[in-house]
Amino acid sequence: MRFKLILVITLLFTFFTKAQNLNEKEIMGEWNTVSVFIPDEVPEKEAVKFMIDAFTGAKFNFKGNTVFKIKFGKTADSRIKELFFIDGENWVIENDQIKIGTDGNGFSTMHITVQKTNGKTYFLLPMMRLEMEKIKDGEPSKPKISKSKNTKQTKPDYSNIELINKEIGISEIVDFKDVENPPLAPDCKSKWDIEKQKKCTNKFIQQHVMRKFNTDLAAEVGLTGKVKIMIEFVIDTNGKAINITANGGPEIMNQNAIDVIGILPNLKPATKNGEPINVSYKLPLNFYVAD
Repeated sequence: MRFKLILVITLLFTFFTKAQNLNEKEIMGEWNTVSVFIPDEVPEKEAVKFMIDAFTGAKFNFKGNTVFKIKFGKTADSRIKELFFIDGENWVIENDQIKIGTDGNGFSTMHITVQKTNGKTYFLLPMMRLEMEKIKDGEPSKPKISKSKNTKQTKPDYSNIELINKEIGISEIVDFKDVENPPLAPDCKSKWDIEKQKKCTNKFIQQHVMRKFNTDLAAEVGLTGKVKIMIEFVIDTNGKAINITANGGPEIMNQNAIDVIGILPNLKPATKNGEPINVSYKLPLNFYVAD
């Protein structure tokens, strides 16, 4: 599977507006995923298969010490853990949702809405509805506090953001997929082969967007159905994201996407013949919002 498909699925979010009344005792324990449903409106069929393989037969364990553990299905791609970094974080119930994360990131890593219909229990989470069965009850114990591995702040600070726009000729820009020495994110090594370098930088950018994008905006603007926000920007010769645009969604969400990229840490710039070059980058965010 090409990595760009992995990038797409990590940026798919589903929002559901109706929640089930929950209590900790009811949720605490181990759950088995019976089946996985993804709406037909969700694009990228190969990416859909990736998600179904990962979550079919997955085990969710809401431990009594407030630690959340997950074991993905037997057919899961080995890269799934890179995209869903939820194992070992804490879980709480707030506003009739199961929220997974840490106190430091506002329990924002993943939110699960629970539905009960015709005697069946469903977990609604990003892009999917999972039919679940409880296979073991849990007992409360002394809470174990987890530290976030992925973010240090709950709400990004955009007050000092500097959005830069420069006039750059088309001939002076190379597409990310075509660049021979790509821009490198922190911890990406120049000694790696080109594809591994690109995957590393892709992963860094996608995780930045997943952590920072304000998914609550969908509810605020009453968004329903399918929408795609296309983010485009240039990683310039200093490694900074400039000329950022976002189109396709409500203006408040487009602007949030621009702000999120605006606080992307500087990368090591791409080069050609030893000289820094400008690189164009496109990032699709696909949303399916269900009532």
